[in-house]
Amino acid sequence: MADCTDYKPLLAGLLDRELTAEETMRVHRHLIRCASCRADYEQLRKAENKLEAISFIEITDEAAHAFWKLPYSRAARTSALALVALGYAILLLYALVEFVTGGPSNVVVKISIAAIVIGFLVFFGLLLLERLAVYKVDPYKEIDR
Repeated sequence: MADCTDYKPLLAGLLDRELTAEETMRVHRHLIRCASCRADYEQLRKAENKLEAISFIEITDEAAHAFWKLPYSRAARTSALALVALGYAILLLYALVEFVTGGPSNVVVKISIAAIVIGFLVFFGLLLLERLAVYKVDPYKEIDR
């Protein structure tokens, strides 16, 4: 049907019961007349039934807390952070050496390096200011975590 394009976006809303009463009636009347939209609606309904049959097991707070307290988990986080910081420091050092020793033909490289360094410093400064502002009014700062 020519007006199916008006109804196709409403099929998921009908399935989720998000439509108004008037929209629901319009879509139902269209589904009675249109086999193509009715088939699409049935596919959506079957997919929803399959998704509802899947059970998701959420980790409990105690299990998550215990996981983060494990020695290898703490070591992995620390080593990952150290590797990222080391890599960034080496890259930054190399960029600064190139910035100082590079000839006049490396203007684009120098501008890029300066933009990265300035952007990082601005970002770090804003992050530090935000943390300080939040810490002043944090009602839970005295609680041992």
